Amino acid sequence: EQRMYVWEGDVLVHNWTISTGLASHPTQTGSFAVQSKVPMAWSSAWELWMPSWLGIYWAGGSENGIHALPTINDGTQIWAGFLGSPISYGCVVLGTAEAAELYEWADIGTPVEIHD
Repeated sequence: EQRMYVWEGDVLVHNWTISTGLASHPTQTGSFAVQSKVPMAWSSAWELWMPSWLGIYWAGGSENGIHALPTINDGTQIWAGFLGSPISYGCVVLGTAEAAELYEWADIGTPVEIHD
């Protein structure tokens, strides 16, 4: 479905288009919680900056999470035209404004459910 539904209790407060992992790097399904928050995270494995990082689970030696459209070292934003289709290396990717809003709203321990 490539959608994120953000709930406060029984009230749906956001319904956003996202992108999840490619078939070669699928996003794990299950129940998780926000375990880290970093305003601008760096992925040494993929050489990408990930704004508004919310880490949610470990995949081997790397943490996967929710973040804004990533940027490469020269500041170029990538994947903007692909929101709504699987495109990431396992993370859940939001638009820049949506990710910033979620980052401010979520706390460490906020529950996260990922479904097929």
